[in-house]
Amino acid sequence: MKQPDILLFMSDQHGADYCSWGDVKVDTPTLDAIRKTGTVFENTYTSCPLCVPARISFMSSKLPSDTGCYGNQDALPDITPCFTHALVAAGYETVLAGRMHFVGEDQRHGFTKRIAPDITPVSWTVPKEKMAQERGNLMGCQGEPFCLNYVGAGESPVMNYDKMVIEQVLEYLEEPHEKPQFILVGTYGPHFPYITSKEMYLKYYDRVEKPSFYEPEEIPEYLQDFELQSSRMRGEEARWKVTRGARAAYCGLVEIMDSQIGKVKKAFEKYTERHGTEGIFGYCSDHGDTLGERRMFGKQTYYEKSAKIPFLLTGSGVPANKQIQALTSIMDIGPTICELAGTEYTFGEGRSLLPYFAGEEDGERIVVSQFVEKYKGESYASMMLRYKNYKYISYHHYENKDMLFNLKEDPKEGHNCITEKPEVVEYLKNERRKLISFDEMEKQRADHGKRAQLFIAVEKNTGINDEERWKDNPPEARGELEIAAASEPIVPGSRIMRI
Repeated sequence: MKQPDILLFMSDQHGADYCSWGDVKVDTPTLDAIRKTGTVFENTYTSCPLCVPARISFMSSKLPSDTGCYGNQDALPDITPCFTHALVAAGYETVLAGRMHFVGEDQRHGFTKRIAPDITPVSWTVPKEKMAQERGNLMGCQGEPFCLNYVGAGESPVMNYDKMVIEQVLEYLEEPHEKPQFILVGTYGPHFPYITSKEMYLKYYDRVEKPSFYEPEEIPEYLQDFELQSSRMRGEEARWKVTRGARAAYCGLVEIMDSQIGKVKKAFEKYTERHGTEGIFGYCSDHGDTLGERRMFGKQTYYEKSAKIPFLLTGSGVPANKQIQALTSIMDIGPTICELAGTEYTFGEGRSLLPYFAGEEDGERIVVSQFVEKYKGESYASMMLRYKNYKYISYHHYENKDMLFNLKEDPKEGHNCITEKPEVVEYLKNERRKLISFDEMEKQRADHGKRAQLFIAVEKNTGINDEERWKDNPPEARGELEIAAASEPIVPGSRIMRI
């Protein structure tokens, strides 16, 4: 029996609640169809609410505390096994089409080929001058806290990059290939800048509503005197006109992404039909976007909009019209794909979810997310533990601000019930301590930062290898908006980028 061909479409910054069946309604007909023909994992969480550490965790099935990677200037050692290595060992050709945000000389990590470049820097040194030329006024808008500087309708690097990636994938699927294929399609949308097409922008501008806890009087009590969190809240720059525009643009990007998934899925089905093979198609993202809730934007928090991600599968061996409510992790995706491919990957904490298809779910499982953020020059480790109906969140040096949410009774996370469930809190505190200490997490981030600075110094003297970074953003996609909810020029290089 032939091994199945497998294609996984992985977007960037798409929260699970932004879809036709989610909390924020977006037209996603392709994902709707996958939901009906396949299986959706309704409670999948990222292992870190930031791109690089989440993707490193996805590849290795290891928590950030096991990889030591918490920032966007971290890299996975090339001797760390990834699920892609297991697929290659089983006879697969592993193809990376587009984004994965690998940093450093190793741009493969088990992928045998790459057919489209990445949009973000692939070197330790960010080529700021080059990127400022290529991105124009949108240079800083790909990251926090400047994502609200340009908001509206027009062209953007995100849309042009994703168009290129999809074109490369469609061409590749027209070609014959001897080996069984695992293809990862990595796009950048709906990552900010919050810019979409005029058609999509106008459609969702009329539809979007104010986010939860947006008005000052609605801000939850648990954020009072919690500087590490409240510092993320936006003031006048997040006035309703801008927030409304950001939400409209984001929803428009999600619908555009859904149509791209549809094109790729159709081409993949034709490919497997021509080759006479079974096919498995999946979709996931790396983390979400709070998009104005609590007046916060982007990721780097553990609230549902930021930490909960979509994960859907359809095809050979996948049950149809099945919704799995059990808690799952981004670290489970690789082992699940490997078992569907007829092999296994057992090096990390992730697990294959195939037993869940038959109802063998682990009701006692704890799903973990970790992060170490920088604030005023200091590092602050944090952790989220999701258990049954509960989500426990703790930040180093702010343990008096620990949070516990009962998501069954309070899905929007408005009420911190930390004092009402002492037995749950004590259990989850103990489980957190078993994983790693906050001091050790902060040391790991500091160690990685020192290594990165050394590699940057090396590149300063040898030059950077920028070959696998996308450089073709057209002039019309550099800040000229048809409709502007916000338009504030940025002097390239004058602010810190946090892509």
